[in-house]
Amino acid sequence: MILKDYLMKIIILLHFILTIFSHLNVMAEKQLHFKDQSFQIEKDLMPLLNLLKKKGFKIKFEFPPRKDAYGLFQIKSKTIWISPLSFSQGTSHQTILHEATHAAQSCPNGLLKPMNLKLKISPFLKKEIQTILLRDYTANQFLIEEEAYSLQTQKNGIELLLKALEERCN
Repeated sequence: MILKDYLMKIIILLHFILTIFSHLNVMAEKQLHFKDQSFQIEKDLMPLLNLLKKKGFKIKFEFPPRKDAYGLFQIKSKTIWISPLSFSQGTSHQTILHEATHAAQSCPNGLLKPMNLKLKISPFLKKEIQTILLRDYTANQFLIEEEAYSLQTQKNGIELLLKALEERCN
């Protein structure tokens, strides 16, 4: 009886290990490592990240120079930072879209200007964005940030950004 229980535990353990390995094989095409942590980039974001690099933007998956930020775009160096915290918080997709929006806004002349995209957004999200803007930004940043926050909520945000980057950035 003891041998049977022991064998059953081994079978359960092997099943658990095989399940873990099968999930690892299904992971997205690119994984980033930051100190003993790895970050999975969603496959649908890869064309956007690749186009950003092609257009001359640098992407760093590390803590931004501004401590309270999940992401940051620096115009002068054309650098996008995506904090490892955005991955652990489950906001990496939105953070990447937000910062990519700023990259597109910086084209063609290196000045952040709204792209004047016609984005549909729910009244609830619009109110949440307004709250963030009033709390965290100065008035001269409202239009830029409103567009970035609005775009990160769009189901077709990646496609919108791919098109904007192709049209605006040389």
